Amino acid sequence: MTALSSYSTGTISVAANGTAVTGVGTIWSGTNVRPGDTLQIGNFQTIIADVTDPMHLVIPPWGGGAQAGVPYVIWKASSQRIAGAQVIGDVSDLIAALNTSGFFWFVDVSLAAPDPSLGSDGQYALQPTTGKMWFHTAGAWSYLGIYKGFSFRGAYDNAATYSVGDVQTTSGTSYVWINPAPGSGHPAPDATYWQVLAAKGDKGDTGAVPWSSATAWATGTNYVVAPPASIVVHPINKNLYQCIVPHLSGNFATDLAAGKWLLLAQSATEATSATALAIGSPGTKVFSAVTGFSYQNGVRLRASSNASPTNWMEGVCLYDPVAQIITMTVDKANGVGTFGDWNFNHVGQPGAGDLTSSLNLAELTNKPVAIINLGIPGLLKGYRSGLKVNTTAVANFTVTAGVAADRNAADMITLAAALNKTSGAWSVGNGSGGLDTGAIATGFYHVFVIKNPTGLGTVDALISRSAAAPTLPGGYTLFRRIGAVYWNGSVFSQLLVRGNEFIWPGVSIDVNVTNLGTALTTYSLASVPTGIQVQAILTVIGWSATQNTQWWVHDVAMVDTAPNFSNGATATEVTNASMGNFSEIRVWTDTNANVAARASAASTVLRIASRGWFDPMEG
Repeated sequence: MTALSSYSTGTISVAANGTAVTGVGTIWSGTNVRPGDTLQIGNFQTIIADVTDPMHLVIPPWGGGAQAGVPYVIWKASSQRIAGAQVIGDVSDLIAALNTSGFFWFVDVSLAAPDPSLGSDGQYALQPTTGKMWFHTAGAWSYLGIYKGFSFRGAYDNAATYSVGDVQTTSGTSYVWINPAPGSGHPAPDATYWQVLAAKGDKGDTGAVPWSSATAWATGTNYVVAPPASIVVHPINKNLYQCIVPHLSGNFATDLAAGKWLLLAQSATEATSATALAIGSPGTKVFSAVTGFSYQNGVRLRASSNASPTNWMEGVCLYDPVAQIITMTVDKANGVGTFGDWNFNHVGQPGAGDLTSSLNLAELTNKPVAIINLGIPGLLKGYRSGLKVNTTAVANFTVTAGVAADRNAADMITLAAALNKTSGAWSVGNGSGGLDTGAIATGFYHVFVIKNPTGLGTVDALISRSAAAPTLPGGYTLFRRIGAVYWNGSVFSQLLVRGNEFIWPGVSIDVNVTNLGTALTTYSLASVPTGIQVQAILTVIGWSATQNTQWWVHDVAMVDTAPNFSNGATATEVTNASMGNFSEIRVWTDTNANVAARASAASTVLRIASRGWFDPMEG
C-alpha cells in the first residue's frame, strides 16, 4: 500500500486565529504545496487556501493557538493533484487562447482561395506556400494580401524562378519580387516584377590617409596624431604603436605609461635580459626586461644563455611592464654558472611522465610488461583465440598460433606460429617432446600452452595427465589448458576439432548393460577426458521387454526423479517386443567422466555411444 505523500522542510509560525503562515527554510512551490493540501501542526489540521510564495501560505483562521518556529507537515491531498483537474484546466486555457487569437485554416497549394464552406467570422486562412492570407467576415472570406518574409536568393539568376518576397542583387542594388505570379527570365529593373529594396549608393570621395608608414621608434622625435598619425615599431619588443597624443619623445616606457601611444599589433618577439644571474633551482630570479611584451602573470618561460643555450632556467613568471622586470619562480634548470645574455621563450608545463600522447604508447620499451601493469590479463581472464589442437592419427600433435590469458590472469600467452610436439619427454621447441613427466601411457592427456616470463618470454606447449597442475619446466610459470588428446599406445588418435568441440571420427560404445533397473546407477565414459567437467555428446540406445518403460541419462549432480510420462525421460519403449529407441543428447560429466542413469523397469538394456565432447576450457 502506498503512503500519503507529505512535505515538512523548515519551520513555520502562525498567530492564534491567524490566516497567514510564515515559513523559515521552506520552499513552498506549486509542486510540493498546492491549495487544498492539509497543513498539520501537532494534532491540529487545516486546509491551505493559497500558496503566496515559497515562504507564505494563506489558511482559514487557525484554531490551534499561536505557534512560532515549530515543525509541521503538509499532506499532499489537494484535488488539484488529480490529473483530470489539470487536464481540464489546460483545455480551458487552450479554448480561451483560441477565442482570443482566432483560428487558422490552411489553404492547399492547389486552391486559389479557401473553401467558402469552412470558417467562422473572426478566423483567418493562410496558404503557406504563397503567403496569401484571408480574413472571414460577414460570412465570407476576404483576401488581405501576401504575408511572406524575404527570401534572400543572392545574385540574380535569369533561369531561376522567383516568387513574392524573393530578393536578388543586380549591379549592387537589391530588388524584391512583387508580382503575385512566380516567374523567371525577367531581369531587374522591370517594375512589373521587381521593386527596389536597397539601391546602390554613390561612390564617396577619397579620404585622408589615416596613418604614416611605420618607422622605428627613436628618442628626441616629434610624433603627431593625425592625419596621418605617426606609426612606430618598438626596436626591441617589435610591437606596432600609433601616436594618440602629440609629443617630443623621451623614454618610450614613460611615454607609453602616460597614454601617448596606442598598441595596434602585438609582436611575437620574446624578451631578452642583460641581468647577470647564476643558474639555480629552486628559487626566485628577477630579470630586467623592457615593457610591451605579451606576457601575462602566470606565463611559463625558459631563460637561456644566448651564447650557451644549454644553460637555462625555467618556471612560472610574473611580468611587471611598468617596473620592466620578469620575476621567475625557477623549478627546472640545466647547467651551471652566471650569465647575463638571457633569451626568453614560452615553454609548456612539465608532465608527470615521459610518454608522448601523439605516439599512442608506441615508445614503450617493454609492451608485454605494460600490458600486465595495466591489468589487461585480468580483464581478459578466460580469453582464448586460435590455439587449436589438431591430431591426425600420427605420433605428434599440432597447436595452431593464437593467444590466451594465463590461467591466473597474470599475463597473456601468445604463440606466434604453429607448434608440433611429440609424445616424448618435454623439451623446448618445434618438433620436440611434449610430455611433462613420466612415461607416455594409453589414455587422455590435457594440452597446455606455457610461457617463461623471464628472458625472451618463450612460449611452448606440453601435455599432462593433470588438468589443473601440470609439471612445468624450469622457468615456466604461466600456463593455460587449451584442450585434450588421446594416446592409443602408438599415435595420438584422430579428433575433429570444431571450436570447443572434440568429435571422434567413429563411434565408441562406452556403456553396454542389460540390467539397468530403477535404482540410479553411475557409469564411466571412457571416451571423454577426466580431470575436468565436459559436456559429453552421446547417442543413447535402449530397449525393454516391458512396454512403456522409460529411462534417464543425466548429470550425476542433478536431482534424480523417476523417469515417466510426468517427469520426462531420455527415451521410452513403446512396445512389448524390445524394439528400443535412440536419443542424441548432451550430458555434463563430473571430473571422473561419470554420468548417471536409471529406468522405470528392471532388466532394461542400455548402450551409450560417446561421439565426442564440448570443453568449456575455463582456465
